[in-house]
Amino acid sequence: MLPNITAHILRHTACTRMAEAGLDQRTLQEIMGHSNLAITMKVYNHVDDKRMRDEIEMFDAKRDGKEKVS
Repeated sequence: MLPNITAHILRHTACTRMAEAGLDQRTLQEIMGHSNLAITMKVYNHVDDKRMRDEIEMFDAKRDGKEKVS
């Protein structure tokens, strides 16, 4: 049986995936149609342990000069 996936769940997932892909926060806010960035970042943008590890590894690589800092 398929899980019950609503349009609202898809909206949360889309926001999270766009943030993971590095979309600018203000742009993401506009795409989501939120008047307040806090709504986008606190309610719709979910962070899990893997995402935190990936971000820390990316930061470490930039800090160590292994990746070009933009």
